[in-house]
Amino acid sequence: MPNIYLDHNATAPVRPEVRNAVAEALSGEYGNPSSIHRPGHRAKILLESARASVARLLGARSHEILFTSGGTEANNLALLGAAAKRGDRGHVIVSRVEHSSVLEPARALERQGLRISRIPPSPAGRVDPDQVLRAVTSDTFLVSLMHSSNELGTLQPVEEVACGLSGRGVLLHTDAVQSAGKVPLNVHRIGVDLLSLSAHKIGGPQGVGCLWIRDSVTLAPLLLGGAQETYRRAGTEPLPLIAGFGVAATLADEELPSATAIRELRDWLEEEMGRRFENVRFHGRAAARVPNTLSAAFPGTGGEEMVMALDLEGVSVSTGSACAAGTVRPSHVLEAIGCSREEARATLRISLGRGSSRAELEGFMSALARVLDRSRGGFARGASERDSRSAAQAVTVLGKSRRA
Repeated sequence: MPNIYLDHNATAPVRPEVRNAVAEALSGEYGNPSSIHRPGHRAKILLESARASVARLLGARSHEILFTSGGTEANNLALLGAAAKRGDRGHVIVSRVEHSSVLEPARALERQGLRISRIPPSPAGRVDPDQVLRAVTSDTFLVSLMHSSNELGTLQPVEEVACGLSGRGVLLHTDAVQSAGKVPLNVHRIGVDLLSLSAHKIGGPQGVGCLWIRDSVTLAPLLLGGAQETYRRAGTEPLPLIAGFGVAATLADEELPSATAIRELRDWLEEEMGRRFENVRFHGRAAARVPNTLSAAFPGTGGEEMVMALDLEGVSVSTGSACAAGTVRPSHVLEAIGCSREEARATLRISLGRGSSRAELEGFMSALARVLDRSRGGFARGASERDSRSAAQAVTVLGKSRRA
């Protein structure tokens, strides 16, 4: 059964060029970039070449890129590193729709005695920049506002907040993990001080990411030991992963214009879903979004059961954030925009990617109709009773398997 993959926000398929770069680094560049012999020198050249590629994606300078193990570490370093460098009890502002790798460090800082303000979003999922700026006080030292939502795709007003913070001595961090390769990301135009990326969201390998740090900003390191990454992150750099990240960044930069075609596919899919399925409700549609993401609730259904049934139909989607998969608690993002628990649990996140096609989306629609027809007792128009029965049996079998 061919797989229709519509969960690119969870992880994007590794690009063939990236696989080649990782394999070449594994087989040919065995030196340590910190060593001064020739193998070490060749490894250092490869490391810095990849750093330059990631910097170009952001309109930044190479020495401002600090490689990490991914977006989670980058976000942790931004919050915890800024707080540790400050060294006293200050004030941090975040939004309620941030990724958990921002919200959890914020909670950790709160337990240490820092004051945390959490700004709610509008029902469309967008934070009001004026509300963020009004929350700034004399002891505020950091604002962390994601660039785009991993669940809704909503673009946040990072540039407006940056403009309002200018000259106030407050650092601005943005989690841009879901924006890279989908919308332009020039750090100087955006106006931030810190920006997080993850390679596997743009077709790179898992296990590597980066934090862009403006020249004038100093953070306390989370990892201590050697002098790697100019003393900002100890430990030998994972050269093959970083080499793959560099290639993925170059491709993301070169192929950014293709995001328009993905937006057209996403918009067509939303229109077709709204036309074909009664009572479907779209989240975040009223706000500006990245071009690949849509979030849709199907009242009276269960998101996890739908994901499992669609999986058996050869379709991969998600229930909100992939990082929250398997948890009983509904998405904090959907709750923050006013969804009931029932609606949050009935929500699917569909995220397109470079390989998505009209034919795949039509296949997804057919599979969704079969699943919904059985689960909602005729909710989807024109679905086959035989196919619906098969989908329902699949859910039952898989449910028993999960309980076992």
